Amino acid sequence: MNIEEIYQAEQELERYNVIMSFTEILTQEEYEFCKEWDAEEASKYLNNIGPAWKDGGFNGENRYLNINVYSEANKEEYDLKREMGI
Repeated sequence: MNIEEIYQAEQELERYNVIMSFTEILTQEEYEFCKEWDAEEASKYLNNIGPAWKDGGFNGENRYLNINVYSEANKEEYDLKREMGI
């Protein structure tokens, strides 16, 4: 491996770590990237939640929920604030 290939691999690993650590909803492209990088972890933590709704219809591209990031407690807190009008 030459220096450019090492640099490229490091950049891809950094992108993978950012997605898996901080991105709650992934696009199809992000999912495919993570699946190529680590298929076992992707199948463990990324769940298909269906296509995105855009311009009055589905855009045809699936989205994926990253349960490594998703928090039910955060969702319930958000829902409560919304219901209370806060």
